[in-house]
Amino acid sequence: MKIAITGHTKGIGARLYQHLSPNSIGFSKSTGYDITNPMDRARIVQESKDCDIFINNARSEFSQTSMLLDMYRIWYNDPSKTIINVGSIVAEKKIVPSARHDLLDYQAQKYSLKQTSQQLSEISKCKIIYKWFGYVGTEKILAKYPHFTPDQYITEDQAVDIILS
Repeated sequence: MKIAITGHTKGIGARLYQHLSPNSIGFSKSTGYDITNPMDRARIVQESKDCDIFINNARSEFSQTSMLLDMYRIWYNDPSKTIINVGSIVAEKKIVPSARHDLLDYQAQKYSLKQTSQQLSEISKCKIIYKWFGYVGTEKILAKYPHFTPDQYITEDQAVDIILS
């Protein structure tokens, strides 16, 4: 079984990549694959088409939803393929105006991914899954929220377990 992962050099993606090696291939901005760039997404699709599972983990604005659509277009008729989209608990809540505009943007992006995943899963022969959770204790999150205690986030390993379950 061969697995492709976007955002594979940091955080959850890096942990997934380590866990799934040597059966995984990775795509990250730091290795020349920027999912905001349609040409890079096309390269990711081309290099992932022979994989069995595609883990859509990298996020940059609405490009994670665009990445889902690009993979769906080549796998939609193949029941042996699976696309796993890494979402967030924030998409489970109503979108409301926030004093933190970055959180509002993030919420809208993850909500778009969730809704697109759900609707495509109803019409696709390939399996489309949306996995979500709350905060993950990545280096970036712990630096941003140094006041967090361990009961306020899950570990990267726990996130990997949820994604792969």
